[in-house]
Amino acid sequence: MKRLLLQLAAISSLLLLMAAAGRGSSRPRYGGTVRVLLHDKVTTIDPLNEEDHPASRDRLAALSFETLTEVDALGHVHPKLASSWHSDQAKRVWQFRLRLANFHNGTLLTASDVVASLGKSNSGWKYTVNDRQTLTIETPFAITHMPELLALPKYAIVKRLPDSNAGTGPYRLTEWQAGERALFAVNEDYWGGRAYPDAIEFQMGASLRDQLLERQLGKHAAAEVSIDQLRTLEQANQNIVLSRPADLMVVLFLQPDSVGKPGRKPVDARVREALANTINRTAISNGLLQRRGVPASGLLPQWLTGYEFMFPGNSNLDRARELRADAAAFVVITPIALAYDLSDPLAKLVAERIAVDASAAGIAVQPYGELHINSKTARASLNADAVLLRLPLQSVEPSVALSAVADDLGFSDSAPTIFVPAILGATRQEDLFEVERKTLAGYRVIPVAHLPQALWLSGSIHNWQQLMTGAWQLDQLWIEGAR
Repeated sequence: MKRLLLQLAAISSLLLLMAAAGRGSSRPRYGGTVRVLLHDKVTTIDPLNEEDHPASRDRLAALSFETLTEVDALGHVHPKLASSWHSDQAKRVWQFRLRLANFHNGTLLTASDVVASLGKSNSGWKYTVNDRQTLTIETPFAITHMPELLALPKYAIVKRLPDSNAGTGPYRLTEWQAGERALFAVNEDYWGGRAYPDAIEFQMGASLRDQLLERQLGKHAAAEVSIDQLRTLEQANQNIVLSRPADLMVVLFLQPDSVGKPGRKPVDARVREALANTINRTAISNGLLQRRGVPASGLLPQWLTGYEFMFPGNSNLDRARELRADAAAFVVITPIALAYDLSDPLAKLVAERIAVDASAAGIAVQPYGELHINSKTARASLNADAVLLRLPLQSVEPSVALSAVADDLGFSDSAPTIFVPAILGATRQEDLFEVERKTLAGYRVIPVAHLPQALWLSGSIHNWQQLMTGAWQLDQLWIEGAR
């Protein structure tokens, strides 16, 4: 039933995209430059480098660096750089056959290149080069959905050279100003056939609101949109495309109960649970998120798993006050320092609303903005008790999606030999539900909302595909009137 609902949702999304992006009866044509406004400032396109805005990094990286497999809008896995694969019965040994493809520097993609790249993505696997075009991956535990896992951006194949990185994708990076501008030129020798546009240019750190005020959107094909901007754009009859509510907004407490950061004690588990009971998720979703987000009680959205409704998510101030009073009898309750992404106005509003809700139960939350909170390295240096994160959904295969969320939260690092196998080896929805239940039980992570990713599209752009996860597929993109 879950798979059927997922397919129906995907078909609905595709029909909307076709209606939005397939205007006119013109046939696809080659040429032109697609100009895109990105809200975030991206400092690297290497999929393995830590980045404050990983979702934006992955959008850029996907133009140059490809994975062995890909997952379509219906959740079906397809060949990419791997033309075929098979596994043993235990799902621990996987063999992949590569298609003929060249890197941007003209060298042939080989199994040795793939092994060298994957070895940096996951050093816990054993890799064997069988021949020039065939490799074997052996894992220490069963991975039920290995092809779907290898479609994640972190497993993109990159040939790391002393002066640059080479990929096999439909575009190659030709100009780069970190945090400001990126220009990708078409790869004329792409194995999948030449893409339609000659180039794709990204302007980073751009304010869509400023662009609208200055009437400068005419030359642009697409722009990222914040939820707080949707109403204005829709009232102006602008073309907006929304993904499913896929991103997870979550409060993550940084200090584990066992070992706290020197000079900062972990927040008592009863206080964390009390805070979870104060958050009015419905008010946040209906008000601040303009009914475009949905309340979150689990790590994965209901439309993906079908079981999120089984996690408690309603506010309960009476229970929150009881828990706070119980904790106060044993520990000194200090204000909770909650860091949010300073570059995200929506995160500021949500953090401030969480603080207001918490005060009703006598819990002091002090929100403040930080520029660097999304990478695990940056969070380790924060002088905060908790952070408000927005995590992208990286797959429509639930086990792969949950493993990616666990990795983003840093939970996989604390118990990799137990936590990761339980997720990736799961064969039933009940197994994933149990992992989520145990993860949420200690209230170190508190789900707040699931949000869509929004995109403004020009009337001249065709076949821009935004998937349910919010990821972009631009392989069939073309521009009306291109010369």
